[in-house]
Amino acid sequence: MKIYRLRVFYKKEGISRFISHLSFCKIIERSLRRLDIPMRFSNGFTPNPKISYCPPLPIPIVGTNEFFELEVKDIFDLNLFIEKINQILPEGTEIKNCFWVEKKAPLSSIYGIYFIPINEKIFREDIEKEGKIIEEKDKFIKAIFKMEKFNHKNVFKYGLFDGIKRELFITDE
Repeated sequence: MKIYRLRVFYKKEGISRFISHLSFCKIIERSLRRLDIPMRFSNGFTPNPKISYCPPLPIPIVGTNEFFELEVKDIFDLNLFIEKINQILPEGTEIKNCFWVEKKAPLSSIYGIYFIPINEKIFREDIEKEGKIIEEKDKFIKAIFKMEKFNHKNVFKYGLFDGIKRELFITDE
């Protein structure tokens, strides 16, 4: 049986940014089941859908370009899929784009660009240890981090995430 892999890009903002990662994973799974998507499942006593999620997004960081990958049994109409799933998902979550891919995106190829308001209690040294500042303006710092070993607690030590935005992208494919 041929395996088809779908990479789905979405944004999570507004009220949805307060949904935890595990709850969000359950929402996605239930939405896919509701649409009767021909998902592939793991083997074993309790089979689960084969879905890979991007690195978790802490509450209440806004995700403008998050993604998950889904293994399915058959190809289906992607435009219809986007239209139908956006009707089901909670307010503030929207599927932006999706396409078929040959292989899974390795964690080593995922980077995140963070837009951090200056009013956050952060230290530039902590950002430089984990990543790189690529732009600094009056109201925000724009920094890039490799998501493979990134830990939000190392950069945002005070746990104040409000106003921060993350945009993921994949390289080396």
